[in-house]
Amino acid sequence: MRIGILDVNVKRGKPGQCWVCKESIALKELHTVVVLRYGKFQQQAFKLAAAQGRAKSKKAGFKYRRLHLKGCLATWLVAIHHYRSEARSQRKGRPTGSGQLPQMSDEDKLVRYRLVRRRAETLRLLIATEDDHRIVNLYQRLKYLNNQLEINVIDDMARREQTNIRLLNARFKRAEELINGQSTGTS
Repeated sequence: MRIGILDVNVKRGKPGQCWVCKESIALKELHTVVVLRYGKFQQQAFKLAAAQGRAKSKKAGFKYRRLHLKGCLATWLVAIHHYRSEARSQRKGRPTGSGQLPQMSDEDKLVRYRLVRRRAETLRLLIATEDDHRIVNLYQRLKYLNNQLEINVIDDMARREQTNIRLLNARFKRAEELINGQSTGTS
């Protein structure tokens, strides 16, 4: 579990306060700073602060904790880990009935999972092949697998590149031509 970015600093300028024990962090005292917002989330926080007129520097929206190195850091890390783990276990994923698929028994889920995986493998093989006979066999297998699925796979949710989509459509067209006997030339 990633908590944040950990920096070890020496306090300069003015004294600070420890987040855990609330005691002062004296000047020139070695302490840690845990940055909780970083990367894209930090950029979004800055843009929000700028839109609200709160951005005086690039660090606007910055979220961090100053902690003593000796005991406070360990205490805080254990507490934050426990809090986040509890929150994650309470969520337990998506609420029942909110997905695209209807409620299924465990056996039905397993059968569907295997069919979807086999369908995906067939599509990968179809993309990779150039042989007309193999294209027809894979196309017929794909039709059989699609008929086995009670609810079709949502193609828009499949992460597939445009080149692969075009190639698959060309292979489907070629297979239909070969099955119907319309064309004997190569594509």
